Amino acid sequence: MKHPIVDVKFGKFSEKTFEHKEIGLKGVGKNHLPIINMEQYVNTSINQEIHEEICIGLAMAKTYSFGRVVGTLPPKDAQKTGTDYYSEQMRNIENFDPDGTHRKNIEYIFENSPDPISARENTWKYCYFAMGSTIPWYFTFYLRRQSFLEKTQFTKLNPDGSTKLEWEPGTEIFAKTKKFIETLPFKSIGRVLFFTTYPSVPVPTHRDYVVAPHKDHNINFFFAGGWRPSFVYNEITQEKIYLEQGSTCYFFNNRDYHGVDPEPRFRYTLRVDGTFNPEIQKRLGLEDGYVYHESYESY
Repeated sequence: MKHPIVDVKFGKFSEKTFEHKEIGLKGVGKNHLPIINMEQYVNTSINQEIHEEICIGLAMAKTYSFGRVVGTLPPKDAQKTGTDYYSEQMRNIENFDPDGTHRKNIEYIFENSPDPISARENTWKYCYFAMGSTIPWYFTFYLRRQSFLEKTQFTKLNPDGSTKLEWEPGTEIFAKTKKFIETLPFKSIGRVLFFTTYPSVPVPTHRDYVVAPHKDHNINFFFAGGWRPSFVYNEITQEKIYLEQGSTCYFFNNRDYHGVDPEPRFRYTLRVDGTFNPEIQKRLGLEDGYVYHESYESY
């Protein structure tokens, strides 16, 4: 099975995307578990304390970001909305920009943004505002920042030459949350961020990246906010498999299609990326740490 990455480039803009492919659910590990309640592995007794701290912290935060998804919506969803994720619009830019106006404006953004990282984020925000690209979340907020492709890694080359991945400035108010994160069953922790949703707006169905062998370990938390209608989606059978009712944290294979149904109020999910400790890897059936590997097809 091959699920190729497609490079998109014009001017100074570059991005990676991938097409829809009917692959079906691969699930987690050799046992192909679709979506796993992780409460047995974490301390849930302080969920209310952490939830209150998070709500205060998000209310006082000054550095919200816009998240992005690469790849494509499932065809049924794309037909319903008449749009797609920004990377697919960029790949098919001639269809969305017949007179070149958007390309000219994106070139302006690259010329006038302070650095390449800002230029890319400003570009996908422009696509949301000007081209109607599908917006995956209301906003994101980082406690610990790491690049997308290295999100499970706990080291990062900093401008001063150090390599330790640090908590973001301005996150001191999340002291209990950080302390809790350090108790989780990871041998190392990388990216930590909040994904949020606007009332009555879903998290659209998406894959995080191409379906290929990977070791993207993560736990997603709701705390006292309570269960969310999070699901993984089988694009072949068009079936949604939901997180167990009542669960406040979970793990899944992020290369499977997934999303969250709309809810009537603002919600957040705290995502912690890293590498599970060996005991958890064994219990979850992650041979050599792989969440998905072609060898699992024989199980």
